[in-house]
Amino acid sequence: MEVSKPVLRTVGSVLLAFGFALTSLLILILVRHSGRPAELGAVVAGTIALTSLCFLLGYRLVLNRPNKRGSLLSPVGWRVLATCFGLVAFFVGSTTIRSPDGMTAAATLGAAAMAYACVMAARGHRIEPPPPSRVFPPETSLLQLGGFTPAGFRHGVEILNDDSTKMEFVVSVLQKQFGLNEPEAIRAMLDIHRNGGVILARESFEESKRIAEAVTEGAHLDGYSLTCRAVSVDGGARAESAS
Repeated sequence: MEVSKPVLRTVGSVLLAFGFALTSLLILILVRHSGRPAELGAVVAGTIALTSLCFLLGYRLVLNRPNKRGSLLSPVGWRVLATCFGLVAFFVGSTTIRSPDGMTAAATLGAAAMAYACVMAARGHRIEPPPPSRVFPPETSLLQLGGFTPAGFRHGVEILNDDSTKMEFVVSVLQKQFGLNEPEAIRAMLDIHRNGGVILARESFEESKRIAEAVTEGAHLDGYSLTCRAVSVDGGARAESAS
């Protein structure tokens, strides 16, 4: 079952708040015990690991930053977490060697297991070479090309691929303006990237025009020259809202 966006954003907000709280706690600990850095090594490392986890996951969930390979974190993010958990395992393990204790030993093994899991997650989401990209001139009409028009199409939005607009922005637009879930938006974005563009059907030309204008305005605000138009086959007409 897919978790709703409000729930994800709520969880992300809690994680970010917890991250800020942990950061404040870490600063307080360092200020009050500045003369005993060796004794605080495990505490500081553990706090940093938890803070990193909260900020990274909270950022992904609150701002809805999709990953093309279906992971909440990028390979770099997983490696950062692996390093943090590795440091926790090292410092807590050092304490266990000096003063053997069941709790600290369990904590060491747990942190080491988390570090290993993060490394495996990073390896499992290696960045693959992007599929071949096709780019049409901005004035290209996909309606006039074969293979782009959906069956029974009357009104919709035409989006063309380019060499400057980021994939993450296109995925975000497809989710926000077209109501696609994340997997659907990623598939549509890859279709645009591979095929040079896509036509997405809408109920009316008015709705198509509103969406195309909103997409183009957002693209311009972010510095992208994304070509997005409202198109219609009624009466053989083709209307452009923006490009």
